[in-house]
Amino acid sequence: MNTTREPSTPRGRVRRRGAKISLLFTALLAGSLFPAPASAAGKDPEQICGRTVQGRILEKYREYRATLGCPRSDEQTAPDGVGRFSVFDGGSIYWSPSTDAHAIWGLIRDKWAAMGWEKGSLGYPTSDELSLPDGAGKRQVFQGGSLYWHPTRSKGVHPVWGLIGQRWGQAGWEGGVYGYPITDELQQEGVTQMFEHGPIRWSPNETANPLIPRANAQFFQGSPAPGDLKESATLLPKGPDRGIVVVRGYIGDDGNPVNHALGNHRLWSTEPEAGSKVAIAWDTATGQVGIYVDQSCVGDLTCRNAKPLVRTEHAKVVQDDRTPQNEYWVEPYGDGGIRVDVSAVNSFVDVPGSQYADLGRINATFHIIPHVYDDKNKNFTGFDVDTNKDKYPSWEVLRYPRLLENSGSPQALWQGTVWQGSIVDLKAPQHLCYRNDPDHAPVSMTCN
Repeated sequence: MNTTREPSTPRGRVRRRGAKISLLFTALLAGSLFPAPASAAGKDPEQICGRTVQGRILEKYREYRATLGCPRSDEQTAPDGVGRFSVFDGGSIYWSPSTDAHAIWGLIRDKWAAMGWEKGSLGYPTSDELSLPDGAGKRQVFQGGSLYWHPTRSKGVHPVWGLIGQRWGQAGWEGGVYGYPITDELQQEGVTQMFEHGPIRWSPNETANPLIPRANAQFFQGSPAPGDLKESATLLPKGPDRGIVVVRGYIGDDGNPVNHALGNHRLWSTEPEAGSKVAIAWDTATGQVGIYVDQSCVGDLTCRNAKPLVRTEHAKVVQDDRTPQNEYWVEPYGDGGIRVDVSAVNSFVDVPGSQYADLGRINATFHIIPHVYDDKNKNFTGFDVDTNKDKYPSWEVLRYPRLLENSGSPQALWQGTVWQGSIVDLKAPQHLCYRNDPDHAPVSMTCN
């Protein structure tokens, strides 16, 4: 923090401090008691560089003399009529009866000034500037919140307060999963504040998303439906809470008789329990990953139980062999994102003589990356998505936010969709699809 930044012109009219008078003498002569001026307690006045510094402000000045330098004004009454302040070459000292005297300077002082000084939402400082545990960042505490600054990470000085500040603190402050604030609060979809690694959002009408318990039950808790397989484990680090993200590959019912016989008999769906050949869920706040594989039911044939589910890096290999197992791999990717690899197989793969045994495998790699904050798209909390995948079947990526702005808010937000091609494309070369506009329609991914 630049501690020698030029302070602004002293605010308010300079007022001469009254002399201290004995209360008894005052009572005898005036018949009433005159209250002592605000900063009367403390050290006697001292002349410094031709200016008068006194009281608790003088005591605080002696702590920071090297930083503050010469006073530019005598002590003044603050515009709120309650506090007192003195301006120095290197900053200011502010005092009020409830907060005592505290020094403030540099970019933090500039931000406080821009927010209305002591009459703004922050009120008076209640601490001096404090160094943060990382050795580089600074913060200063005020009656209404705190100001945070880092030379490279915070994009300036930003206030944190209220429920967003509470949630940020519960997540570990600037040393936690969110990092430093990089914006002030934004009045968008309730109130949102962007941090280095993600947003924290609050609304006075917010409500719990009713799809979250259902997504937890589907992917992370309990047992799968008969014939299906599922498993869950904490495979990823904790991160900013962007809800639960689900990636699903399924054979959609588009009227084609073959697809109808093989598939999940549906189109796009936001329901957590919607059928799919394979689904991967990621709880962004806990790092928990859940994998769900459906049994295979084809036409009038008896359904066959899902083949074993195996976590292996071999899932990254594009393959069409008849190994009777479903493979997956999940790992961190980029700054707060994940990579998902899937190689799933039809349950009829090892049935001798079955016409469905040689349909090939579903191969796909997904990169799910938090959308980068920018001035144009301040309210994005979702993910950019790209995939290398077989052209068949369909895939959908959606997000269930944990809290909604209100009961009528969307409970599921699309991150991207890819509709299927022909079944012969299971064995065709893969193609790239991508979408960089999360949480908004249209949701179809662009494919090469």
